[in-house]
Amino acid sequence: MTRGVRRILFVHYTTPAILGGVEQVMAAHAAALLAAGMDVAVLAGRGAAKPRGVRVIRVAEADSRHPIVERNLAALSSGVLPPEYGALVRRLETKIRPHVARADRVVVHNVMTMPLNLALTEVLATLAREHPDRFIAWTHDISYFDERYAALRRRGAPWDLVTRAVPGVRYVTVSQERAEQLSQLAGLARDDIEVVTNGIDVGDVLGLAPTGLRLAQRLRLFDADPLLLLPVRLTRRKRIEAAIDATAVLRRRGRAAVLVVTGTAGPHDASNQAYLKELAARAKRVEGVHLLASLGLKIKYGTVVDLYALADVLVFPSESEGFGIPMLEAGLHRMPIVCSDIPALRETGGDDPLYVPPDANGEQIADAVERALDTPVMRMRARAREHAWPRVLRERVLPVILGRTA
Repeated sequence: MTRGVRRILFVHYTTPAILGGVEQVMAAHAAALLAAGMDVAVLAGRGAAKPRGVRVIRVAEADSRHPIVERNLAALSSGVLPPEYGALVRRLETKIRPHVARADRVVVHNVMTMPLNLALTEVLATLAREHPDRFIAWTHDISYFDERYAALRRRGAPWDLVTRAVPGVRYVTVSQERAEQLSQLAGLARDDIEVVTNGIDVGDVLGLAPTGLRLAQRLRLFDADPLLLLPVRLTRRKRIEAAIDATAVLRRRGRAAVLVVTGTAGPHDASNQAYLKELAARAKRVEGVHLLASLGLKIKYGTVVDLYALADVLVFPSESEGFGIPMLEAGLHRMPIVCSDIPALRETGGDDPLYVPPDANGEQIADAVERALDTPVMRMRARAREHAWPRVLRERVLPVILGRTA
């Protein structure tokens, strides 16, 4: 990141408070930039401030639904340049110019490749030429390849504004397909177009409670691949050390494996405190192992439920059990199970878990975990978590937006 980039101006027809895919993405970007200490503003024609801390610069004529803009669009769709178009361009330029002048980075979402307000597109293209390297055209959609906008595919200005690259503007697309389309349409070298995919709010999608979300963020569980869960008390018969060893093996194999052990030391045997100390010492040697008890965390059952929603595999390597409640809980969460082949767990799980010997070592458990992950559903789950917003924002969005000074 570059220290000189502090003032970020987003431009779109509407603010993130208006429901829509582009607006959701802008909201996530803006929130991350605010958290990074940036001054963030959104210039738009409609909508309230969102997220909190974002300043809204409302320019009514920037809205795609503004009456004058809609009249212009109807005329342009018929191949007619309306007489009020020039006045609209001048009015927009007068209102927008001072805000662009104050910004270190201007991130324009979709306006440069969509014809919904060509006067706004023209003004931004003019200002971008005056401020080389200040503008980023964040491209979600390209009207030229959408039959709904066929009437607006015409030669000459202003129709062709959305088909031409503006010198000095950096182009970002949300997918490889959009990058290929933009390269073909605007004559940009494919290598000059950066691809930054959208993300998802995993906490919202999974319905995580605030406490579960905070725990996931604190332990960076969204970055896990895979996330292993062991929701048991800390007693020796649970063989928690075997799960820790399996995590170490998976990490040596190149996976970003994380293990969360939720329970506290069993209350009925004083030796369990010594076992906790042994486990804590072992866990310190393996990155990604979180014994919540050794972190001083006592969580309620609702947070355990959130961990089930987040986790990829239930690991249950006990040498003896009376029953397998965690297996039933995992079943309700559609989680694969790797567990010891002992009578009580066979009775609970039937033929569906992946069984390992009761004395299985880390290698054997890791092998079973990898078999559990090798299904289309689990591969898609891992792919979805790669698109968790914290990761996408940290690894791609912030470096791209803050990576060059104007």
